[in-house]
Amino acid sequence: MNRELRQFITRIFIASIVLAAAGAGIFAFVVPQHYLPVLPWMLGFFALITILLHGYQLRLAKKDVARFTRSSMLVSLFRLMLYSIFAIVYMVVDSTEVAAFVVSLVVIYIVFTFIEVADLSRISRSNQK
Repeated sequence: MNRELRQFITRIFIASIVLAAAGAGIFAFVVPQHYLPVLPWMLGFFALITILLHGYQLRLAKKDVARFTRSSMLVSLFRLMLYSIFAIVYMVVDSTEVAAFVVSLVVIYIVFTFIEVADLSRISRSNQK
């Protein structure tokens, strides 16, 4: 495992801990009636998918920058489809707390996407030099 991927996994792990702590605090003290038992699993799912796809994109960026550029949109589309399937399945199975689920999903998506885009931008800039 290369250094960039290890650093990225560390960032995702820290973000997951912060999001889990924030979720625990919000669901314990602010809106306990809207608690989502799926939240830890959702964090794990998002973290796993983000790490796997980021590792794939890192390999592409190291080998062929042009191919990386072409495939990044496809990877983003694939990720959105996976997250959408996850959301649809959850809402079909448990439709009681849809608003809390959607807000949690969006927050996790934004945080993980921000971390990944920042990391990939930094790496692609350094590869072009």
